[in-house]
Amino acid sequence: MVRIVLLRLLESYFRHPVLYLLPMLIALLAGGLSVATATPEYSASGRMYVEKESLLASLTSSGNSGSWWVSGAQATTNEIYELMATRAFVRSAIQKTKLEQYMDDGPAAFYETVDYFRRSISIQAVGEKLVEISATSDDPELAYQLVVATMDAYVQWKINTDYQESIAARTFFDGLIEPYQQEVEAARADLLDFLDEYPEPVRGERPPEEQLELSRLEAALSRAEERLSSALENQENANLSLAESESVTRQTYLVIDQPEMPEEPETSLRGMVIDIAIFVVIGAILSVIGICAAALIDRTLRFPIDIRHGLSLPVLAMVPTNRPGSVAPAPAPAPSTTEAPVAKPAPAGGTRSGD
Repeated sequence: MVRIVLLRLLESYFRHPVLYLLPMLIALLAGGLSVATATPEYSASGRMYVEKESLLASLTSSGNSGSWWVSGAQATTNEIYELMATRAFVRSAIQKTKLEQYMDDGPAAFYETVDYFRRSISIQAVGEKLVEISATSDDPELAYQLVVATMDAYVQWKINTDYQESIAARTFFDGLIEPYQQEVEAARADLLDFLDEYPEPVRGERPPEEQLELSRLEAALSRAEERLSSALENQENANLSLAESESVTRQTYLVIDQPEMPEEPETSLRGMVIDIAIFVVIGAILSVIGICAAALIDRTLRFPIDIRHGLSLPVLAMVPTNRPGSVAPAPAPAPSTTEAPVAKPAPAGGTRSGD
């Protein structure tokens, strides 16, 4: 069966070889034309240094002899990609670019611009503490703006996140301080009332009942004062974190290499070859499809194996063909036109003299 298929395919190809090579030639020309007329792309990139000392401790899995962790650069890369999936982050970055003028042209233009922004940005971790943000566009100024806007939007998002966390922490401890102060005042008042009612005896010691009650009141006052002191300390830390959140964030995410305005388009010989190869492969696929279709449609019996397999009959002989390039069978030798003289037989009875 495999032999029949191969013979059919080869017969289909060699019957019209130029016709089946034509799609590949057309695809090659189309690929070259596409590369020659392609819009030039400009690329800009910048690098940001990430310093996270506590990242390893926060990501280490407890309870295992081994530990897994990701670098600060990889964690930042994942975080930026997650933020780019949100419209709020992309919207805040687009506001700093030339794409802002298209955002008010309706929902279709809005979503198209957001998708263009996401397709243009590329983020990758370079080492453990470097994050590279790149942008590609047919406009060099826009490519530069996309990189700067993405970096600024991410740093500002981190600042706002830390600021909101500090605000929430301060509000939380502000709400605890007043109840804790009331508990301290109430515990102190209970202790004073007890001492007024049961003053220290002039002689001897207090009775055991009074001693136990006094110890209980003193312990309750001590606990209330400790809670109040802890809340005040945490409130002070929250206020300090609120004041330092922006400077700490800018030190944690420091832009090392500022992006530069691209002056020349990105031209890659490897990319051009790949683009042309894609067209050639598509042409080859079309040629193969044509060969296979012609082999399936053609039901002519062309080979002895077709008769044996399709009709289950033996092949007795084959009719020779005189196709161009085929060897014609040698002609049979023609009979000779020169014949030897044949003696005529004498008549019976002999000849008589004088007759």
